Amino acid sequence: MAAKLAGEITDLIDFGKHELARLRCGDLHDRTVTILKRWDSDLSIESKDNCLAAKAHLELLRTGVLKLSTEAVEPTPRQLSQMQTACMKIKEIFVVEHASAMKRDDEAKNA
Repeated sequence: MAAKLAGEITDLIDFGKHELARLRCGDLHDRTVTILKRWDSDLSIESKDNCLAAKAHLELLRTGVLKLSTEAVEPTPRQLSQMQTACMKIKEIFVVEHASAMKRDDEAKNA
């Protein structure tokens, strides 16, 4: 679900829907915090670091889109590029974490 939300945020930013992107950033931020708190003892150090990196990217992204939606302005090409890069990193983190969780489940079932 987190990777899907990250993809949705990317689309919203690409379409200039900054207020909706900010709301989705908040949703994904909350899910990230839930992952970190709920599965704290189950997450590897690498997974925790990945989730913390995604959380940091989301906080910056949320701040950026809030500013754009509050001021009702379009992002500069540089801002848009930075937001798109952050979105790609966030999505990649959650895709990798999902694949890692699926692999662990597969290994546990085959053990």
